[in-house]
Amino acid sequence: NFGDYAIIDAYEYHFEKAPDLYWKINPVTSGNELARAKFLMHNRVFEDVNGNRYEQPPTALEIAHREIALLYGGTNIATRDGKPILGEKANLNEVERTIGKFPPEMVAEIWIKIGELYPKWGPADPNDWKTG
Repeated sequence: NFGDYAIIDAYEYHFEKAPDLYWKINPVTSGNELARAKFLMHNRVFEDVNGNRYEQPPTALEIAHREIALLYGGTNIATRDGKPILGEKANLNEVERTIGKFPPEMVAEIWIKIGELYPKWGPADPNDWKTG
């Protein structure tokens, strides 16, 4: 227990258009902060058709996927045959791969909620991500 220093329990977010579905958002830890900082600081190296290499920082959508994956705590979203799309202990890559299949509106809802819960996380301007 960290007292007033942290939110201890996961937040269960219910989707606007499907309130029976939820996505649990774990509290931010210093380990999450470290992983996020490393992700934000390491640019990607790309090569154009002429063989020129250049660096590019992560896009907003890449940041959204990473932050959502870092704070993943569970979900009741299931496949068509009723199996969970992710286990509670899914790793970062599994979560990012799975949310990559989500409609953009669902990703936006989760990321906006993360920003509301943890002001240093989430979109810089949530209005840019609102789709409704």
